[in-house]
Amino acid sequence: MMKIFRSSKRIFLVIVFAGSMLGSFVDSVIAQSSTGISFGIRPTKALEGQEETFSYFSYRVSPGSVFDDEALVLNDGDEAVTLKIYAADGVTARNGGTDFTEFGGASTGASLGSHAWISLSVNEITLAPGEEQKIPFRVSIPADASAGQHIAGLVVEAIPEVSTLDSPDAADGEAQFNVKVIRRVGVAVVMDIPGEQISSLEIDNIFLYQQEEDGTTFAVDLRNTGNVFLQSSGFFVVTDRTAENLITTIPLQFDTILPGDAVTFYVPRAARFADGEYLLSVFLEHEGKKVVLEGVGMKIKNGQPELEGVVRENIFSPEEIEVFFADAEKEAGSVWITIAVASFVLAFILGGIIYWVGGKKEAKKSRHVLR
Repeated sequence: MMKIFRSSKRIFLVIVFAGSMLGSFVDSVIAQSSTGISFGIRPTKALEGQEETFSYFSYRVSPGSVFDDEALVLNDGDEAVTLKIYAADGVTARNGGTDFTEFGGASTGASLGSHAWISLSVNEITLAPGEEQKIPFRVSIPADASAGQHIAGLVVEAIPEVSTLDSPDAADGEAQFNVKVIRRVGVAVVMDIPGEQISSLEIDNIFLYQQEEDGTTFAVDLRNTGNVFLQSSGFFVVTDRTAENLITTIPLQFDTILPGDAVTFYVPRAARFADGEYLLSVFLEHEGKKVVLEGVGMKIKNGQPELEGVVRENIFSPEEIEVFFADAEKEAGSVWITIAVASFVLAFILGGIIYWVGGKKEAKKSRHVLR
């Protein structure tokens, strides 16, 4: 994230380097810099039978529950580092995955206020190079907490690094850049409240985001209207205005969206669209359910797009939509068959070579014995 504050004399630039638990919270994270600062945070242990929880906290708890746990904060850099520690609401990152709000910020989804469920024993620590420290914290689930997954985060943040740079184009030093670099890293805290688990996804909009000489970028606005985080896959389809001619099909694989969140996914295509009229459609699948938005009109004139909203409905029948997914499964199956056949052939060849070399050695040994 980047914020720019301008004045006639100086430009103040804030750059935030945020390491977060992306995707399905599968990797612990480390914040690093070129100055020898490197730190991270993770659970102290994994839950029995759930090795993935070594990278994030996961609790299945009832409303009104109160319990304690610990996080491990480590400094694996070459310098001592002072870290601010705080709880934050979970939010969906750009193009999917899990991120956390800045200190004092708030989620706009179902995780709104989840940071307040966590209380920390300390708010700041200083670690020597190679030092690590366990940080106790308490989780207090509200008595009226709704069913579903609520995501918060434990975030550690280094003291900002500030430097001043002269603008190369400025006259007499009138413009300078003050650059503040904020390094922070977080670990997810997933609190799963028992009750009805709802997986629901809506496609709010699809449009052409930008078109340049080297290609085109589309955008798909999605909203998780359920109470569990989800991922989706499918296809972005472009046809002519009659919907009789298929112009392009782009496979889609969208990362995690947190409950209640809306996020825009960007879909690149390495080609420009000529002037004309088109129809845009998106088919997605999640948890065995299909979601479709089709027939969004797009005109391109002098290389510039003009969107018209939905101009045609029911372009594709349910059976035709299924064909897209069935063909993708067949292609995936063909790839695995090809890999299996290639592996078998390679193993057969290597086995033959080993057998041939071994036979030659045995024959040579026999001749030596006869002599």
